Amino acid sequence: MGSSQTGRRFYVGMGLALILLSILGFTPFMYARFASGGTMSMALVAHGISFFAWLALFTYQASLVRAKNLKKHMKLGQASVGLALIVLASGVVVTGEVFARGDASATPFSPEQFIMLPLMDITIFVVYYTLAIMNRKVPETHKRLMLLVGIMMMDPATGRLGFTLGFPPIGMLFHFGLIAAMCIYDRRTLGQVHKVSWVALAVLTARYAAFFIIGPTEAWAAFTHWLLG
Repeated sequence: MGSSQTGRRFYVGMGLALILLSILGFTPFMYARFASGGTMSMALVAHGISFFAWLALFTYQASLVRAKNLKKHMKLGQASVGLALIVLASGVVVTGEVFARGDASATPFSPEQFIMLPLMDITIFVVYYTLAIMNRKVPETHKRLMLLVGIMMMDPATGRLGFTLGFPPIGMLFHFGLIAAMCIYDRRTLGQVHKVSWVALAVLTARYAAFFIIGPTEAWAAFTHWLLG
């Protein structure tokens, strides 16, 4: 089967994989919260709904490309922008709420170090999505950047999945595994790893390095209190 058809299947498959990982990661968390009488803020509800809607739309748009319905794919891109803005705005509010509670989500890290993850993810989300829109007429770059937007939103789900399975590092392994899948796909379809995939791997490595090296410092703690109060 040709590389073009393989590529169309790949993005639909990755979209479905992200949805499945999200369900596996968040279902135990939501069950435990409601079973204990807990509630969810409106910002968290909006963030969760818009997040799943964005992943579903990404997967559907990938299926439209597979069906060669590019006109509808491009038209639905406007809805993608709207959902992305809701994901971003609600994510910023939720991050502030988490820090105000001093919540580190049952991790061994301080609230100041833990909050570095969503702050970095929000920044990377904005950069990847902006670059994806700017490169919408360069399909090989655009589709990889859009996939990376989805991958970078997976940290809360895969992190919780790691705690559910009793192996917290699994969240990090999933992150690198998803990027590795992109690199393997590149090699199969292009004969080499695309520059976007290389950059994504470098950014992800830098993200974890910053978390473990800079995150525990007093300077970072002071910065988070200045930024978030």
